[in-house]
This record gives sequence, C-alpha cells and structure tokens, in this order.
Amino acid sequence: MTQRLTINYLFADLSLFGGVKIALHQAHLMRARGHDVRVIAAGERPDWYRLDVPLVHVDALTPAALPPADVHVATFWTTIAAASGAVSGQGVHYCQGFEASYVHNQPEHPAILEAYRMPLPGMALAPHLADLLRRRFHRPARVVPPALTGGWKPEFRWRCHRRPRVLVVHPFENAWKGVETALNAVLELRRRGLDVVLVRLSQWPLTDAERAIVEADEYHEHLPPERVPGLMAGCDLLLAPSWEQEGFGLPVLEAMAAGVPVVASDISAFRGFASDAAVLVPPNDHLAFADAAEAILEDSARWRRMRRAGLRVAGRFTEKAAAAAAEAALRWVAEGRWKTEP
Repeated sequence: MTQRLTINYLFADLSLFGGVKIALHQAHLMRARGHDVRVIAAGERPDWYRLDVPLVHVDALTPAALPPADVHVATFWTTIAAASGAVSGQGVHYCQGFEASYVHNQPEHPAILEAYRMPLPGMALAPHLADLLRRRFHRPARVVPPALTGGWKPEFRWRCHRRPRVLVVHPFENAWKGVETALNAVLELRRRGLDVVLVRLSQWPLTDAERAIVEADEYHEHLPPERVPGLMAGCDLLLAPSWEQEGFGLPVLEAMAAGVPVVASDISAFRGFASDAAVLVPPNDHLAFADAAEAILEDSARWRRMRRAGLRVAGRFTEKAAAAAAEAALRWVAEGRWKTEP
C-alpha cells in the first residue's frame, strides 16, 4: 500500500485570488486521494470558498507554529521561510508567479529574492516558472499544473450575441494584469462601430481611475467562484492582456472551458498552454487586441472553431491529471528524491 502523506498547506491569508484558489483546490484533491491534509493560515476562514479540510489558524507563520507533517507547502513567498525552517518533514515552495517581478511591491523585492534563495525544492504552476527556479536559483522543481473545478460548460449557440459581450477580468490596480490595455481595446472596437458590451470581473470595487477610461456595462465585484462559470459562458470573448509577470492565467483556461474564445498576450504563461486555441498578440498593444477581437467577433465560423479548440485545451486540465502530478511531486519531496533527481 502506498504511504499516506501528512501535508500542510501554508497561506499568508485566504483572500479571493487565483493563487489561493488553485492551492486550496490542490489541498482538497490530495485529501480526496487519502492524504492527511491541513490548511495553515494567519488569515481567517474564507467566506468565498467551501473549505472541507481542517483549518489551523496561527497568529504568525513561523516554523514553530507548524504542526508536524511530511511536507509543508509554501504557497506564497511570505510562507517560504516557515516551510524551509519546519522542525519536522520537508518544505516545498509552490511557485505560482515570481513575486520579485511585480511592479506594485518593489520595496519587498530584496526580501523576496532572499526567500527564493533558500535551498528548498519547488513545485511550479507552469514550465517557465520551473525553469526560473532551476536556472536562476539553482533549485530542483517539478511542474504541477492547476485543475479546473466542476461547473464549466459552454452555452449552446452558433454565434455571438447581437451585442457581443467582451469580458475583462482582474483588478484595474494590478498593473501587470493589463486591464487598461483591454479597456482601451474595447473603446477602439466601439470607435470602429462594434456595439460591444463590456463585462468586468474583479475582486475589488470600481475605481475612479478605471471609470475615467470607460465604465463597464456590467461590473461584478468579488463574485463567488460558483457564479463565475455562468457569467463567463454568457460572454463572447475574453481579453487577457497580462504582462510577462503572469504566472499562469487561470481565467484564460476557465474561459476556454466555458466555450469562450480568447485574445491574450504573447507571453510565456499563455504560450505554455493557450497557443493552440487563443490568439496571442503583443502585450500593451490595445490596437492589436482590438484587431484580433474584431476579426473573431465578425466571423462566426472562426468564433466556433476557437470555441472547439479552447474546449480541447481545457480538457487536458482535469482534476485527475492535476492530482496525479501534485501527488507525484509531493512524494518526490517527502522521500528526499529532490536532492538527487532533477
């Protein structure tokens, strides 16, 4: 019988963000495989996610605060030190994006780099992040992709809505998500005579800075995850203009699973999984986004082909496949094979 693992997932907080959602989903998948799983967090129980694994609240994420485990999974750079210094078991860093490349947190970059230099094995959400850990920080790493949750399915229709519904996700304030580029692309489409409906989805409220560019026809703030599949499936196109800092881009995959064509930035994250289905264009080029969007929205046959291609891509990101990859990586960590195997 294969040995059951005890696994702690470490979170600085449990706010509604893609990286938290992905790691919590993995924790539940590991529990479903028979492992003893706990969530260790300095934050409170999430009100947006049904947590079916034990939650251990700690005042601060320190090595001494961690219950014994075979593996301690750091899910963000601020949790790496606790995982690395754990008294029992072995720490591993689940890298979902290189935080020292972000633009909003530059004062934290020295501390982030110090954390990344800790001699800890890595699990990476995407191949380019695994390469970063190996090449820049000389740390062994395994790729552990995300899994789609249930509920994703396309609407049955042959063409776009009469007024095409264009979806843009992420907070405007998070500059490297490129929301400003997407908003300007929507304005350009309207200048060209396309009567598009702008649908926005964000964790945070609408800001005056965003409203000064264009106000969305629909603005959905802090939408519970179980309501997102229906919203996405009712849209006709997703614009995803993230910069190179993007770790994976879960909404792109989710849009494909909902049968929604995608125009995205030509960056490492999207080239890694979306290039077979999405149209990739240069980041920060709202005219390129508008050109691609116009071509898709005005060609029903192409729109349908992109829907089918996206569904094929999404079909690769099953819970079974993601759970198998995560379990193999966690055993690689727990058994110490990361010290000798690449």
